[in-house]
Amino acid sequence: MSRFLAPIHFWLFNKIKYHEDLEKEVIQGFRESLGEDTVNIEDANIKKYGDRIPNKPLDELIDTNNIHGWLQERITIAETRQASILANLFAKYKNEGILLAKNVYKQNGAALGEDAKTKYDVSTPKEIYDVLNNYILNGMPCDNVNSIRVAEEDYLEYSESRCLHKGYWTDAGADPKVMYDLRTTWISSFVSAANPDFKYQVSTENIGQEEGFLHKIFRK
Repeated sequence: MSRFLAPIHFWLFNKIKYHEDLEKEVIQGFRESLGEDTVNIEDANIKKYGDRIPNKPLDELIDTNNIHGWLQERITIAETRQASILANLFAKYKNEGILLAKNVYKQNGAALGEDAKTKYDVSTPKEIYDVLNNYILNGMPCDNVNSIRVAEEDYLEYSESRCLHKGYWTDAGADPKVMYDLRTTWISSFVSAANPDFKYQVSTENIGQEEGFLHKIFRK
């Protein structure tokens, strides 16, 4: 593995940080709405899975002898810890907790969609899709699970051959159906904020022996 960092490593690092920022917003939302009990849940999961990335530049943190391995480990820690925190919160607060988390995901997706709108061209579905992938954590670049099927001026369709997240969720004891719903809420909110003329939909489909996903971004 190269000892030199490339733009793609900083790109992925930033996406992990966005994911961890969402986790912090979830914790803050529960703390403000439902009390300080969330502190114990947060601390227990940090102890079990590992802490968030320190607020330092990537080149001060990463193992340059194992760049790929270091980034993959940080993805695993971030995804599993967040899923476990959510699973613990939902076990304690039931449907009230799910609704609160969904609102936090919606607000976070909208905020980052607004951010994207100020930085990038998001006038077509393909541009929205490309920009979305600057923010959302979806494995390593080499995983390459998404495949664009249709890219038109007002319509984009892409398939996802397998879910890179379900293993983290199940390992953490989180319900994949709830987690998929949160993720869909986040993407829908992001797309609508980035360009209000478009919306997002997702459905499941069978791809060989795997259950895959069909995603659409299209003009309202």
